[in-house]
Order: sequence, then structure tokens, then C-alpha cells
Amino acid sequence: MTGMVSLIEYGWSQSRTQNAIDVASIATALSARKTSLTTAQLQADAANYYKANAQGDGADSSIPASNFVLTISGTPSTQQTFSLKVTGTVGLIAPNAVTSAFGLQGSSVIGTSSTSGSTANLTVTNTVVSIPQSTLELVMVLDNTGSMAQAAATGSSASKMDGLKAAANTLIANLLTSTSTNTYIGLVPFASTVNVKGALSTSGSWLSQTFSYNSNGVNMANWGGCVAEPRTASTKYLYPQAYTPNSSTKFTPYYYNVPPSGLTTRDYSRSIGRNGISNGTLCTNTFNASTVYGLPIGGSITLSNGVPNYCGFSGDAVGNGITYYWDTSSSYNLYDESVSQNTDCISQPVTFLTSNSNTLKTAISNMTPNGSTIIPVGVLWGWRMLSSTWSQAIAGSGNGWVNTDTSFPKPETTTGLQRVMIVLTDGENDVGVQYLTPNDLYFNGLSGVGDGTLTAPTVVRNDGTTLSNGRMDSIELHNNTLQSGGDGWPDDINTFQLAACTAIKNSGITIYAITFGSVSNVAQATMQSCATSGNYYHAPDNASLNTIFNQIAGNLGILRLTQ
Repeated sequence: MTGMVSLIEYGWSQSRTQNAIDVASIATALSARKTSLTTAQLQADAANYYKANAQGDGADSSIPASNFVLTISGTPSTQQTFSLKVTGTVGLIAPNAVTSAFGLQGSSVIGTSSTSGSTANLTVTNTVVSIPQSTLELVMVLDNTGSMAQAAATGSSASKMDGLKAAANTLIANLLTSTSTNTYIGLVPFASTVNVKGALSTSGSWLSQTFSYNSNGVNMANWGGCVAEPRTASTKYLYPQAYTPNSSTKFTPYYYNVPPSGLTTRDYSRSIGRNGISNGTLCTNTFNASTVYGLPIGGSITLSNGVPNYCGFSGDAVGNGITYYWDTSSSYNLYDESVSQNTDCISQPVTFLTSNSNTLKTAISNMTPNGSTIIPVGVLWGWRMLSSTWSQAIAGSGNGWVNTDTSFPKPETTTGLQRVMIVLTDGENDVGVQYLTPNDLYFNGLSGVGDGTLTAPTVVRNDGTTLSNGRMDSIELHNNTLQSGGDGWPDDINTFQLAACTAIKNSGITIYAITFGSVSNVAQATMQSCATSGNYYHAPDNASLNTIFNQIAGNLGILRLTQ
């Protein structure tokens, strides 16, 4: 038992020490850029930075200032390398257990230890590269779904959204310093949709102001800002592309509306059970019916005391699918729904690339968890924020990202340009829960409005077949049935996401992918495959997430943590 405690204690101290040393190295390199301190003075600073960041984290590790060795090579005008080596000790209850477990016989290696008596020697090294003339365009694609309101860890009072906001603000503070004149950060909050209101002009040629599913009662004047991916006109195909504002295939407004054939409320004389379980009787033919064929312009419809499609459905509906019927019973308390043109349109719009930290912090503060998860819509809009064809300089005045400097995003050939995307989610692609109006399988920013297909003939599954028959619920891969809780399966959306990530990486963008909290193995594998090699992280809690954002900041901009 004591051996196991020592192993845990040793591993914990090693990890915490490495994290604190990483932060110290980055801070030291920043000091070197802003001051004329000598190597000895910077070495002393590194020790102080370490102590400040390791306070309470490694109580059993002993690292005096004399054990910090800093080596600096290169020049500020070209490129400087800061290599920090730190040695210390950690106390052990059962030192032989550590020696046996790690196969150490008195020799130390980087990141492990040698043992002597009741202690183990720790040696930690890292390297920070300082790049003099670098322009960074970074977009953070951040999960704003409903599950982000949950606690980050068992027993924690802070939500995952609280932790995300803190970590994102930390990254901004690290990158947008008083000397960082060439760093620009954008923000893409996502759920099942992405909102671009204010960031792109509605009069631009990128958007076709059409409401082809059902235009009755909906219009641009009341549009909330969310968009649906382009589909080809005749085949209705989807492609994982950045497109351009001048592409012949256009984006369209996302919106909700009742089916073109109308939404009928059927008021039954007998009771209907919640969640599809009858309340002692079945639906009968005795009901009073009323039908609406569109939403009130600028208003909403309240559906009270009922269940979607309970007494049968028709048309393009799987499971409960699109709500064609709202079945009510005055003798039983059922669901209430209120729907408008902008139901499930994420409220927080994107923030285009900026060096104004206050603008970014305000946008982050306004993020609110709500809705289902469709990661591809986030990464695709993150891609567009980093693609120069979406600048007004290329797309034309009023037809690209709204910005005082119309050259952003910069051309991909710009000397020293780094284009980076951070994608964070707390789960896997998950849409289409039963008994919701609208059902996100049919109303979202990827497949569009009133359409549950994900027909993407250029996207290939692992088995070699294409998504030419793809669906948002992937039921064609699961005997045409939904999951037991009424959700769609994530297979086809995951495949489409990975195709988008591959295209983004092939365009020269570096992707950092982060899973947050308790997530499935499938979700972790998908995000790991999405990331650029070596750039996948998992954060089990808020503290870990903050550390990860610190580490990523160390790899970006003028400083890169390379070891």
C-alpha cells in the first residue's frame, strides 16, 4: 500500500513540477524580450516564477534557485532559444517501490527519477523558442451547448462554462500583451448552429436570403443571425469546404418554421401519457383539430399540454422527427413548447479576428450554454475566419468579414503567418432528442432547415463507403432505428467532422483539439483525429483546462514551447 502511495505521490509531483516549469519558462522568455536582464538574472526570475506557480502544488518537491540552469542561444533579431533544466527531490514513503516500478538504479532521466534513501531525484527540462517577426491569427471554436452548464467535476460548484471562460481569458492575457502587435484572436461559439450576425453583411453575395422550406411568417427582418451550410441546387449535396463569399453555392438563413403542410393540434378526449407511455387509454378518433401553416411574423407559437406526433405522424419523420401533429389532452399534464423563427439559433455571435482583449473578454463573458452539439458547424466557420478568400480585400467590399482592416484574414503566403484553430467540446456530436420541437436532426446549421439528410458524396467512411446516403441520425447504419433515448447516432456527423478537419489541416491551419470533462472514448478518438498530430488534449476538470490553455499559449505567437 505504501509503495502505491509513493508511486502516486511521485507521478503527481512530476506532473505538477513539469507544468509549473513550463509556465516559468514562458514567463522568463517574455521577460527576456521586454528587458535587458542578464542570463543569471533571468535564471533567478525562472525560479521565482516557478515558486509562484507551484505554490501548494508540489509540497514535497524541493527545488532551490541554484538548481535552475537556463541556457540562451540565438539573437532577438533572428530567433532565440531558452532551455531550462531543473533538478529537485521528492520525498517517498517507499522509495524501493519507485525504483522497482520505473526500473531505475541510481541514474536519472528527463521526466523520471533516481532514488536514494527516502527521496527520488526529479529532473525536468523544456525549451521555449522566441520568434521575432510572427503574425498570429488564432480562432477559438468553443462548445456552448447545454451540457456546459454542468459541474466540471464531481463535487465542484463551478460549471464547465465557468472553467472555459477563465481558461480562454487566460490565453488572451498571455497572447495579447503590450508588445504583441501582430496577434489577432477570433471567437466562434457553437451548438447546433453558428451565429454570424454583425460579423458578415446580410447584403453580401455569400447569403441567399431564401426561406424555401416554408416562408410563411418568417423573414430577414426577424432573422437571428444563424446560417445553414450550402447545398448544391439539384442534388442537395453537402461538402466540407470553406467556400468563398463569391461561390455559386450560397449559404442560407437558419430558421424554424412549421411544415409547409401545416402543424395540426389534435385535442383528444382521452389521456395521453408522457414519454410515449399511455395513461391507461390509447389515442382515439375523437378529437378537435386546428392547423397553423406558418409562424406569426416576428412572434412565436406556444404548444401547450401535449406531445409531438404521439398519435401517429406522416411525411418526412423518423421516430418523432419533424412535428406535424401536436397531440394534447386536457386531462393530463404533458409538455409545453414555445417556438419562434430563431428557436435553436445560438444567441452569441462570432467575434472576428481582433487584437482588442476587451472585445474578446466581453464576448466570452456573454457565452451561455444551451442546445445540442454539432461540432462540424463550429470548425467550418473557424476555417472561414482564417481563410483569406473571406477578406473584403479579396471577396469585395461588403462581402467579407466586417473589419476596419479589409486585408484580414491575411493571405496564406504572408511571411511568418501562423494560422491556428483551437476546438473545444465537452462531448460528442449529439442531436435529435425525442419530444422536442424543433427536432435538431432536421433543423440545424449543418443539414439545414427541415432536412435530416447528410448527403456528402466526397466524404468517405472508414469502411470505404461515402456519405451519399448519409443522415444526421445515421440510422442507415443502425437498422433504421434511433438510440433508445430517441437521439440520433453520431457516426455520419463524426465522419463529416473528420473530413472537415482534414481539409482544414491540408490548408495549412494548425488545429489544437480539446475534450473537456467526462466524454466517451469515441468522442476523444474523433477529436484526437481532428487535431494536428501531437495537439490533442483532454481536460478532466477546470484546473486542467486552464493549464492546457497556458501550454497552448506557450506554443503560439512569439513564443513556442517545443519540449
